[in-house]
Order: sequence, then structure tokens, then C-alpha cells
Amino acid sequence: MDVSAYRVVVGEYDLYEYDGTVGSAPNILQVALIPVVEHSMCSRPDWWGSIALKTMVCAGGDGVISGCQGDSGGPLSCYTEGAWRVYGVVSYGPAGMCNQVTKPTVFTRVSSFQDWIYSVSLLVIR
Repeated sequence: MDVSAYRVVVGEYDLYEYDGTVGSAPNILQVALIPVVEHSMCSRPDWWGSIALKTMVCAGGDGVISGCQGDSGGPLSCYTEGAWRVYGVVSYGPAGMCNQVTKPTVFTRVSSFQDWIYSVSLLVIR
């Protein structure tokens, strides 16, 4: 499935304040609805350039909502066909300040590693 047509949810586990200082963990799990960015846009030189690989998914970059420090390893999820599905895992974003225009959060694309995940976890594909 092409997730670029969807707005997706990223789990926010941020322990940092906007200015980069350490904050406190929220009592309630935080989530954000963020737009997926096409690879052709995310890999432009003025965005992430060549470090945005095709095995990655970019989301955000609008200067409003993004993943942030402390979110690494969190899910990029999309509700499709009656179920929540994990499409990405937070990999990186801009250092120092979150929510930067042209610097979306970058996620490892789970489908790119699906065969490996199944081989090491012994999960059965349904």
C-alpha cells in the first residue's frame, strides 16, 4: 500500500521541551497526525538529500508537527482496512529543534525489512 496518500499517526514519547531542554514524560500517550511526504520531495537537496533512502518514509516537514528527540523507535501507524498497521519506525529528524520546515521526521520503512522481520521473529505472514 502506498502510504503517501494518507495522513498518519506518529507516537510521541517526547521527553524534551521545544527549546531542547529535558522535560517530563507525559502521563497520557501523545500522538500526532502528520502528512506523509513523497520520497521525491524528501530526498531533494534542500530537504534531506541523499540520506533519505527509498527504504525510508518521511512525514511532517511542515513546521507544525513532527517527531522529536525521544521519539526514536516509535511507530508511524496508519488505520487501513479496519486495522492499525505500522508503516515506519522513527529513525531521525533535525538535530536541536523539532518541527522544522523541509526537515520531516524520517522513519525506517517497515515493508522494506518485512522478510528479515519474519525470518528472525518466526512470525507467519497472513
